[in-house]
Amino acid sequence: MNIQQGKKMKKMLFLVFMGALVALTGCKGTNEKRGDEHLEAGRFRNAINSYLEAKKKGSISDEFYDNFALALIRAADAEAKKDLNSQLLSGYFEQAQKALDSAKKDEVTQEFVTALANLGKLQAAQETDYGTVLNAFAKLDTAMVMAKRKGVGEGAVKTIRSEAENAYVKVALPNALSEEDPVVREYFLLQIDVVAPENAELKQALNKSRVNTRGYFLIFGENIGERPSNRVDKWGYVMAFPTIKISSTSLVGELQVWASTGNNTEFVVDQIKLVSTDGKEVFAKQTGSGWCEAEVVVGKKGNEKVEKKKASFKGKGKLLNEFQCSANITFSFDSSFTPDYVEYKDEMGIGRKYLGQ
Repeated sequence: MNIQQGKKMKKMLFLVFMGALVALTGCKGTNEKRGDEHLEAGRFRNAINSYLEAKKKGSISDEFYDNFALALIRAADAEAKKDLNSQLLSGYFEQAQKALDSAKKDEVTQEFVTALANLGKLQAAQETDYGTVLNAFAKLDTAMVMAKRKGVGEGAVKTIRSEAENAYVKVALPNALSEEDPVVREYFLLQIDVVAPENAELKQALNKSRVNTRGYFLIFGENIGERPSNRVDKWGYVMAFPTIKISSTSLVGELQVWASTGNNTEFVVDQIKLVSTDGKEVFAKQTGSGWCEAEVVVGKKGNEKVEKKKASFKGKGKLLNEFQCSANITFSFDSSFTPDYVEYKDEMGIGRKYLGQ
């Protein structure tokens, strides 16, 4: 073999090697190329169908998932412009989110989180039911989770969410404050708090409401450890302070507890705790005797009737389901302690009473 033939052989081997390398890294088949053409022309649904066919046949390039995600995102955007509540939207974004797990380009993730957040913002601005509002803000939260996980677009999503919160509070807060019943008013304020907990106007209104409702049983609950829920709490304790006095170093008052656990249990006064705004805890001391409600049979035989009676107790009382107990209690703390809420918890349930400041 002469030198010229050797060079020719090396060139052929190099071309064979490069061809094998291209085959290993993936090349575009007919369906993917067709999908790219549809994507470029703005025919997004056609692009999606072509990409799905390419994936099915297993002939895809390194760019496939980026372009597939873009087609889904842009199809969703086009659909939202026609119908903001189209049932197709969730499917588009769910598929796009899965495609992003294999996508490579940050700008595609940026487009996804921005589009999903903007959709949530637009849906939240509709004058519609509260469930739709929650779903809209769930989209904003999903966009934020994705932005944080990928390290792309977090600032843009924060801005969009802030705009959505402010727009919702602007409409919802005056409606809540127009309610004359203090319990109903607080219920609606807590609904707003679910989606806009950092809004300054809402915080101020909710704080004022809690001061005014210290003496009320609020027959709805917050799921402790989770984001607040405004559904009726059927599995816990609802509390009220008919009398209460808070100073710089103490809280003194009568605490009443109504049970909705579905169980009969003991009411133990020294398990009542007061928690500060920065998470410090102090426990209650009982002053004087307390009482718990019970049903007793009274009257002569043949003429009996059931009456609700109050049985006194010290330290521990019998708390029956859908009945009340009451105790005069006191908490002592230092001047740096700012009371936030009272909590009662046992193996049967939990309850909180927010006090406001």
